[in-house]
Amino acid sequence: MQRGYTLSEMLIVMALLALILPIAGRIMSALTAANLQQAVRAQLHDDAYHLAFSLEKAIRRAGYCHGECRGAGLRIGPAHCLLVRWDENSRGRWQPPPSASSDYYGYRLRDGNLETQRGVADCDGRGWEKMNDPQHVRITVFTLRLSGERLWFRLVMQSLRWPALKVEIIRGITRENRDVATTGQ
Repeated sequence: MQRGYTLSEMLIVMALLALILPIAGRIMSALTAANLQQAVRAQLHDDAYHLAFSLEKAIRRAGYCHGECRGAGLRIGPAHCLLVRWDENSRGRWQPPPSASSDYYGYRLRDGNLETQRGVADCDGRGWEKMNDPQHVRITVFTLRLSGERLWFRLVMQSLRWPALKVEIIRGITRENRDVATTGQ
């Protein structure tokens, strides 16, 4: 003989589901938010290390010349700005701005963004490109300090969605080219 559910059994099951489903929904929502926050943290970390790698590469190249170049290969400018130059195609001289193949490069902090531009001799002007995504992150710190043969930089990047998520990178890069000098600190 087949038997179905009684009305009292159905009411008990519905009452239990009414209690369990909202709790499960809140747990799933919290897990989803935690997962998204972890993904943002990982992306923030990757972006910060990509920027640090780009800066390290430029600092290591600074001052390279396959011939006779004149002037400083690396200069720390005012207001969180790094100016570097290197003989990119080994012509034996640094091609000055405003040439399209200029060997002068700049990196600066401006309005919460790390910016770069090729063919600049100072930290001013327009046409700089953002190295970070201003829709998602803000660079809160970019400092530069020369100590002997090492250039130290500190970079702090913050998530705009979750401002408590921050990544800080401190690096000391040994300059590889001995003709590098600094001015304008």
